[in-house]
Amino acid sequence: MAGFFSTALGRDFWNFRLGQLISVLGDACGSIALAWWVLDRTGSAAEMSSILAPAAFVRVFLLPVFGPIADLYSRRMLILVADFWRFVFAAVILGMVWLDYYSFPLLLLCYLCLSAGSALFQASVGGIIPKLVQRHELQLASQQSQALNSIGSVAGGIVGGIVVSFAGVKGAFLIDAFSFLLAAGFTAAIRADTRPTRGASSKGWQHEVSGGFRLIRSVPLLFWLCIIAMFMNLCLAPLAIVLPVLAKEARAMPAWFLGGLESSISLGAILGAVSLGYVRRFLSGRGVLVIAISMMGFGISLLPWVPNAFLPLTVLFWVGIGSSWANIPIGTQVSLTVPDAYRGRLGSIMGFLCNGIAPLGIALSGLLMASLGLTTFLVCMGLSVVALTFLILFIPKMKEFMEVGPGEAEGFFARAYPNRKFGD
Repeated sequence: MAGFFSTALGRDFWNFRLGQLISVLGDACGSIALAWWVLDRTGSAAEMSSILAPAAFVRVFLLPVFGPIADLYSRRMLILVADFWRFVFAAVILGMVWLDYYSFPLLLLCYLCLSAGSALFQASVGGIIPKLVQRHELQLASQQSQALNSIGSVAGGIVGGIVVSFAGVKGAFLIDAFSFLLAAGFTAAIRADTRPTRGASSKGWQHEVSGGFRLIRSVPLLFWLCIIAMFMNLCLAPLAIVLPVLAKEARAMPAWFLGGLESSISLGAILGAVSLGYVRRFLSGRGVLVIAISMMGFGISLLPWVPNAFLPLTVLFWVGIGSSWANIPIGTQVSLTVPDAYRGRLGSIMGFLCNGIAPLGIALSGLLMASLGLTTFLVCMGLSVVALTFLILFIPKMKEFMEVGPGEAEGFFARAYPNRKFGD
């Protein structure tokens, strides 16, 4: 069996993943720089949420729009388009910072356009990995992908925090913009055929989208999984606003501390990815899922109570472990059980459902922090996640779904729901 970070998954997989590692590093730098720039200029968490929330809405609602496109065209080509598109608007933001020109409308417009590019990327990426590796390698590929994304976030948090602390936000935005170009270069080197295994539908885009929604609604396992995840993500989404406020306003720490908080989550995610195989020897897939999400909820609830600078980093490390133990098994099972001709469409619609109301959490976070206080707000966030976790135990056929192996996965839904089928 290949080692965890061996090259056994092939040249194309590593070209794609290394390119996205660079992009994730840039994103982490950019998120720190944005939070610091907006808080420094306005001192307002509400203004920061008024940029991030609309951008999140755009990304979520464009996912099902782009999903059918990812089932018709080369996913490699679509990812290249997304990376070049994001480079253009990241470069505009870099220009604003370089010229010391803060304009809320222009900054919001750029982030909306960046989010549109991210939606196209997310709609395409779900279907490209199964085209780059063998079916029996998907679990390992998912673990390596999660670990590499986390490494990029760790490096980005550290680099972004240090750059912002000692050289200002310009350097961090510079890294963010050019990371998209470098990622595109690696993706362009992929040789595999990443086109979906079906031709264009004669029934039109609207039929493609509505058919995907009907299919998920008709499969209770997928439908209830999305609904529970939707409310969990509503509770977790405010972390994008909470962590900068915790670092800059509540703890009066420099930017490197915010970078450390974000890096701690990613370091935990790396350990979670590496340790998942060992944990699965002792626990069922559904058991790992419940424990992992509970870890995240309790960790967030503890965050405002822990003193000094070191303990919040430790708590977020714990949260990161839980995120990997939850996301990797779910992502792997979805990739295995959903036919290739539907991965872009169903993956995008599931992403839309799982995150559909998460931007509302970002939009309300500033108001709720002001009315409840940071401590009470975080406790409510965490305990809400824990309360939702146990609903997973009641999803029909969830236990069988989490345990099905690569050999039997392709026909899982046909066996589980014999009166329903994947088809136009």
